[in-house]
Amino acid sequence: MKKIVFISLLIVSFGCFGQNDTSLDSLKMYESDPIPIYSKDYMRKYNHYKRLILKVYPYALYASDVLYQLEATAEGIAKDRKKKKFYKTAYKDLKEDFKYVFLGMYTSEGRMLMKLVHRETGMTVHEIATLYKGKTSATIFDIMGKMWNQDVHIKWEATGEDKIGEHVIQDIESGIIEFDSKVVRVEKEQYKENKREHRKRLRENKKRRRKNKRSCDKKEQ
Repeated sequence: MKKIVFISLLIVSFGCFGQNDTSLDSLKMYESDPIPIYSKDYMRKYNHYKRLILKVYPYALYASDVLYQLEATAEGIAKDRKKKKFYKTAYKDLKEDFKYVFLGMYTSEGRMLMKLVHRETGMTVHEIATLYKGKTSATIFDIMGKMWNQDVHIKWEATGEDKIGEHVIQDIESGIIEFDSKVVRVEKEQYKENKREHRKRLRENKKRRRKNKRSCDKKEQ
């Protein structure tokens, strides 16, 4: 900051020396917003959040839009029985649309998606499941989530744990980060092909690590 102020004063001084009036009143002070400087650790976390959010945020936005439309439609259904039936049908359709997308996600991606769903809808995944599938199904969903190391009660904490993630989303909304909100549906065959490719990469990486280890062992001998 001292260096910037010093350079600024030099520039102003040169401008004044080129004029006949060298009065101090001709000097002007210019102020600008400070440029934030982030640590390497902060940027590492920022990039981690960025990678996850760019992948799953479109689905959270889509879920928010769908829930808004469903609620608007449900308001016109007077009978509770018909409304419950409508909710279950809508939930089933939504599940079928993105079943293989969610199955193909890593644990960290699924966790981030659930957090973002809460951010955009104001409801946890458990609350959404309770509303559309009932308490019994939501309880089963909760148990299954724990089996897969997921917490369906998880919330977005903009001023706490997810403060850096909130920074990423603000950069997306301001246009600093390029973002494509288009959701991609994955069919069953594509899901299977993706799994095969994933297993293939794992095998290749394992072979590469073994080869590198043997090479290092030979050098040490």
